[in-house]
Amino acid sequence: MINQPGCYYCDRQQTGQDAPPGGWLIEDDDWLVGHGPAQMCLAGSLRIESRRHFTDFAEMTDAEAASFGRLLASLYRAARPGTGAERIHLVSTMDFQPHFHAWLYPRAADEPRRGTTFLNQDMSCAQADAEAAAARIRHCLTADTRLVREILGQPHGA
Repeated sequence: MINQPGCYYCDRQQTGQDAPPGGWLIEDDDWLVGHGPAQMCLAGSLRIESRRHFTDFAEMTDAEAASFGRLLASLYRAARPGTGAERIHLVSTMDFQPHFHAWLYPRAADEPRRGTTFLNQDMSCAQADAEAAAARIRHCLTADTRLVREILGQPHGA
């Protein structure tokens, strides 16, 4: 892992500070995924951050790009039932923190706003709602992992 001194994401990975509501949902060699901070996210919003310091898709290794695609598929499969969302919006700008991170924002079927109008609304929720959404998504991720292992014929502990 390459760390950039003074980078918020690199620093938090080294110190363990600023854990997401409900804890990390995924911690692997390439990515950390957790619920976004309640004060800046709708319940069920997820933040994906790279372990390695780089800025955007062009700087990903081929392995990181492949694992990001698999990660997104898994997160979408878990976030939809975990939040009741009809759609999951993927947003990635790196404007405020120049370290690769992406956001997944769930949109309910009865939400009247669509597209960028949906994304331009006030994004906040109660801490308890963020933690509850993280727990539901974690449960769905665990169920998805079990199903994939069964399809591949792998034991559950593999």
